[in-house]
Amino acid sequence: FFVLFPGVDPTIWVEKQVERIGQKVDTFFINIPMGQGQEKDADNALESCAKEGRWIMLQNVHLMTTWLKKFENDLERVSLNANPNFRCFISSEPPPIPTMQTIPEPILQNSIKVAN
Repeated sequence: FFVLFPGVDPTIWVEKQVERIGQKVDTFFINIPMGQGQEKDADNALESCAKEGRWIMLQNVHLMTTWLKKFENDLERVSLNANPNFRCFISSEPPPIPTMQTIPEPILQNSIKVAN
């Protein structure tokens, strides 16, 4: 889980890791910048990546607050039988105020958090 700050894009870090393990970015890694209308693409990609052991990155999930509960449930479900090589990377801006919760707590609890 990448916590986003102005001027920071973690995509290149993930792409370098894909290359480091000997995979090709364009076939092994799916990167989806989240926004209105991307929910179905993200759902389908999550399913296929979990099954095939590929990596997925969902960027800017803070823009998709109503979809996040479904994503939380889907991620938990696919993780139960996922290929061991499957990875899901998530990026989000921090909430505007500390008491505001935009990301479901189970996602945060089960993630390695990275802030730069």
